[in-house]
Formats: sequence, C-alpha cells, structure tokens
Amino acid sequence: MAATVLLRPIAPRYQSIQTVSCTNIQRRLSPLHTKSSSTGKHQTRAEPKFRTTVEALQETVNANEAEKLSNRKLFSRLRPDEKTIEKLDMLGLGSAKTGRFERRRWFRYDEPPVKLPHIAFFAGAQTAASFPHESLPEVGFVGRSNVGKSTLVNKLCESVTARISERPGLTQQINFYTAGNDLHLVDMPGYGFAYAKDVAAQSWVPLIESYIRQRKSLRRVMILLDARHGIKINDREFMALLDRTSTKYQIILTKCDLVHRIDLAKQHLLIAQQTAHSHNCIPRIMMVSARNHTGLNDLRKEILHICSLGQKYLGLHKKKEAIAQSEYFEQLKIFNETSRAVRRRR
Repeated sequence: MAATVLLRPIAPRYQSIQTVSCTNIQRRLSPLHTKSSSTGKHQTRAEPKFRTTVEALQETVNANEAEKLSNRKLFSRLRPDEKTIEKLDMLGLGSAKTGRFERRRWFRYDEPPVKLPHIAFFAGAQTAASFPHESLPEVGFVGRSNVGKSTLVNKLCESVTARISERPGLTQQINFYTAGNDLHLVDMPGYGFAYAKDVAAQSWVPLIESYIRQRKSLRRVMILLDARHGIKINDREFMALLDRTSTKYQIILTKCDLVHRIDLAKQHLLIAQQTAHSHNCIPRIMMVSARNHTGLNDLRKEILHICSLGQKYLGLHKKKEAIAQSEYFEQLKIFNETSRAVRRRR
C-alpha cells in the first residue's frame, strides 16, 4: 500500500475573517447530542476512527524515514492508481502539462449528455420548525464555506436559481430546490470560515444536525471537498456525525481544474484510504469541475440512481455510453501506437 499523507493546512489569508472554532463544532457534534434509536429515524452507532496522517504512515513507512521527510515530500512519493489516472484522462479532469515535443491528442471522449430537470426554489429554513413537508426524495449538499455548493447545484441543472458569491458564507439557511417535481436538491450552509457573525455561523451547525436527524426523505448527503486541500478537521467531525446517525454520504471533489492530474489522483487515493473505515461512506468518490463542466454527467447519473429515477431519465443512455467509450478507446489505441512509432524514429 502506498504511503498516505495530508498536506499541512494553510493559514487563512485574512485574519479579519470570522471563524467558527473547531471546539464549538466539536461540542455541537459530540455524542451527547446524539439521538437514541427509540426516538428518531437513525440508530446511534459507535463513532468510527478515521485514519490520520501519522497512523497511515505507520502502516507503510518506516517511522525514522517519516520523521526526516516533510508532509509535502511524502505526498509527492504517493503512487496513484493507474485506473484513476486513465479515468481522469478520459474525462479531462485535472490540469495536464505537455512537453514541447509531446504530441497532443486530436480526439476526446464525447460523453453522451445527461440532463436533470430545471430547478426552482421551493423553501428556505432557518430553524427546524420551518422545514417543508417531506414529499420527494432529497439529496443534500454540504461542505466548508466557499467550496462551491451553490455553484455545483446550478451547474448540475443548468440553472442560475441558487445564489452564488465569492464571499464565503452567503448561504445562511437550508435552501430546498425542487427539480421537475421528482426530487429535491438541498443546499446547506457551509461550515468553517465565513463572512458572517460568529453567533449566526454557530447556529448553522445545530440546524444542519437537526435536518439530518429528522428528514426521512433524505437519501444521501454529498460532502463537497476542495480538491486542493482534501479532508480537514471540520470535515472529519461532520463525517463522524453522519456515521453516528447512520446517514449515507458520499465525497465529491470540487475545483478539480485547479489541481494537476497526477496530484488529483493522489488526493483521490488519500481520501479513499482515510474513509475506508467509515460505516456509511459510499466508496465511490466523485470528481467534478464546475468551470470546465467535466465530471457533471457522472454526478447527475449518481443522483438519478439515488432517487430511483434512472429508468425515467436515462433511457438508452447506457447503450450510447458504451458506443462512445468504444470509439474513444479505439482512438486511444491508434494514438498510443503512432506515438511509440514516432519515439522510435527519434
């Protein structure tokens, strides 16, 4: 197994940003606030122990060597999965540098499009008492502030309904969006630093916790992570809450266009190993780029299958996808053979 390592967190650029302290979040998410199985829809389970950087290093790297190398150097020694790199190459995820004499591909993977119905604002809740009536399956989006939750909701449905801003913490309530009267996409406030008052930001944590515990129609929680930073302390605490409440969740890496393709594959491997012992984490890690519109089709298909809408919206998509992949791999085979011939001539 390759050595796994987390980069050291970078200090915030502006000290004036109001922060939600980790101690406050940990207190809110402590087992004292868990709900017993007799009074709620969730059964309380023992909190899993997520792998830390030190524990991961002890499994694969000699302790003496780990002490001599920095986290950045250990991260550079990770060997990503080749299948992950091939997937990134096919979808065009991650930035790639080409040499001066390196041949550029003349083809690309023409993935058949998948469309979700347009969204409309359905309801907003600042307290648990104002949650709307449960009528449709719900998929929640949560993550640190400024990770791109509202932007991703808009891109998935090709809409501008969800408000977005460059200032972290614009979403200060749980927003419910209905998509074609078939499902609800739920945009939750971000945890972590935000341009909001500390008292208001602290109230978001119990609001999100109440939503997770009370909603029977919640099919899955999508935890958005910045591909440049990976899992942070607040993310681990929120994942522990979801495990204690037996809530299914899945990891989505955003802003993948800002990370080199090899580093993105390493981050994918690192997160997969960290969440391996989680009770309710879906093993498949999604990777998207809202700016380049890459990886969105896979996420749309995942949401449709979660809400049992695949037969209605996908139709003959699987057959079209198989044809597109066959054409892509044929072109890739020709490209690799001609590239080897050029190198031999040189």
